[in-house]
Amino acid sequence: MKKITFLLMFMIGFLSLNAQNRMMTKEQERHYLQTVRPVQHHFDHLRSPNATVVLSENFDSAALPTGWNVVDNTGNGGWTFVADYNGQTLDGTPFAMVDSDGYGSVDLDTELVSPSMDVSALNSVFVSFDHYFNSYGGNANNEIGDVDVYDGTQWVNVYSTNADVGAWGNPDHQLIDVTAYKNANFQVRFHYYDANYDWYWAVDNVMVFEPSNDDLAVTDALPETFLPNMPFNLTGYVYNNGSNTQNAFDVTFNIKDTSNANVFTETVNITGAALASGNTYVVTSTTQPSLPAGTYTLEVMVALTGDQDTTNDTYTTQLYIIDYPSTYNMDTVYSYVAFDGDMSGDNGNLVTFDINSGAATAQGALVSSDFFTSGTFINDVLVAVEYGTNAVYLIDGSGAAHRVGFFHGDIGTASISAIAYDNALQVGYLTNGTVLLTFDMTLNTTIVGAMNNAGLMIGMDVDNNGNLYGVDIVDDQLYSIDPTTGVATGIGPVGLDLSYAQDIGADPTTGNLYGTLYEVGNSTGGLYIFDKVTGAATAIGTPGSDEYTICAIKGTTVSISENHIAGLKVYPNPTNGMILVNADESIQNIAIVNLTGQVVKTFANDGLNAQLDLSDLAAGNYILKITTDQTVGSYQIIKK
Repeated sequence: MKKITFLLMFMIGFLSLNAQNRMMTKEQERHYLQTVRPVQHHFDHLRSPNATVVLSENFDSAALPTGWNVVDNTGNGGWTFVADYNGQTLDGTPFAMVDSDGYGSVDLDTELVSPSMDVSALNSVFVSFDHYFNSYGGNANNEIGDVDVYDGTQWVNVYSTNADVGAWGNPDHQLIDVTAYKNANFQVRFHYYDANYDWYWAVDNVMVFEPSNDDLAVTDALPETFLPNMPFNLTGYVYNNGSNTQNAFDVTFNIKDTSNANVFTETVNITGAALASGNTYVVTSTTQPSLPAGTYTLEVMVALTGDQDTTNDTYTTQLYIIDYPSTYNMDTVYSYVAFDGDMSGDNGNLVTFDINSGAATAQGALVSSDFFTSGTFINDVLVAVEYGTNAVYLIDGSGAAHRVGFFHGDIGTASISAIAYDNALQVGYLTNGTVLLTFDMTLNTTIVGAMNNAGLMIGMDVDNNGNLYGVDIVDDQLYSIDPTTGVATGIGPVGLDLSYAQDIGADPTTGNLYGTLYEVGNSTGGLYIFDKVTGAATAIGTPGSDEYTICAIKGTTVSISENHIAGLKVYPNPTNGMILVNADESIQNIAIVNLTGQVVKTFANDGLNAQLDLSDLAAGNYILKITTDQTVGSYQIIKK
């Protein structure tokens, strides 16, 4: 067995786990990871340069191409050519692959070598390819993937990795200038070595070519969705597909309605871009459109003087203006099936939990996304973060998901593991697992500070009193987090052996803290409620075998306007019998109401503190109707 969990991928660039990491067999990991669907985003991909093409190999025959050669240096296995890997591909077509996982516990050292080609007469020579390198653990002791070129005398390394790069459906696209090595016997080699029962390397769309000197392309446009009659910015991604650095060009944004009439147009003049070959330039509109609900077409066009390939100058996508808040229900926890443990076919679906019974109901499949690590409600709209890309999606109550942008700034390339939002203060929080960051409505992130937690904060949210909480899956503990410093303080053990992606969410009406948690030992997942004093999590209903991420709650049917008792604290919750109620207002009376609206118990009181004995009540969910000398408020509790 090897020491790893799926969430080690969150650690790249920021953190490494200690000896408390979960142990998994290779079979368990293979089973889990194959359920994760590929991310589908558009920027940084351009596979069809208008160029003098010397070699173009897409491996679509699923066999060794003519003139190519496979070298097996250990005799234990080499490169193969496949139609798919357990149903996964790089772009929907066959590809070349070396599968250390499939070969098992044997040493691998294998080369995939191209035919020889004469590139000596070209002015410039580039190599491009798409690939997914899946490293087992991603550290320096693991397998290596080298790309070398033959300079006429010897092999020269031009690219190397031993960490995860790319993904199924979203391969990394490499564009490498190899002009310095051009000769009459030029070759390209993909060399995979130092592997023993690791994962794999998949390669596709290998090209050797002389690019056009001047060729810009638009490769992505955002947002794909927004809210009715609210101003927003448009963003276009301009990719330099030529060999010359480009400084000046124009980008035009058009929005068209269903009759194909323009409802918005703006041209942005770019100067001083210094856009080098193979790089992307992000252009933002200076004017903000505001549109009524409906479906539109967003068109982004680049204009470059002397552009030698105008076929890639325009990018077109749908723009959905949706009244998102109208699609959600109260008394509902919105979640996402990350692993279909019961094989019911709901993997990748939006799921709603009844907040009282814990019953889960699958909604629509979130087909726009790879894997959502966390979600929350921001101003009554469900927002989720996509693994790896840090793309931000708006999701409606039926499961339709559309991108609005990408988190940027201090988060860099680290993967986001949790998102939270304080709707009262209009402040957003993110973490990569160990560092707390804030974000604003432009999706720019700023580091607050290290959280000093055990290893990986995988869920986070803010309750209705502004308290920030998180759950760490290394020590399985609930934490309170100082939003001004980032410092996390352990509250207590959750009581479950947590693993993989989880999330927590606070009910904005009651302040109760919930979690969509997964216990690896029992392979069970479902909805839980936390005791915010002890950290203990109690299942609501009976957990199933699916793993869920996202725990986002719009609110319960108790009126939010009633729930403004200053300093209100109710604990422990869940309770075995005794409940303590504290407030900054004098508590006069507390009524215990069941879910059918019946008052089952009342307590008279006179003071800032009250102690309630509920030991004679049946197990279940109840509402405390609290009357003070100033306010009437409500708070949901669970009697165990």
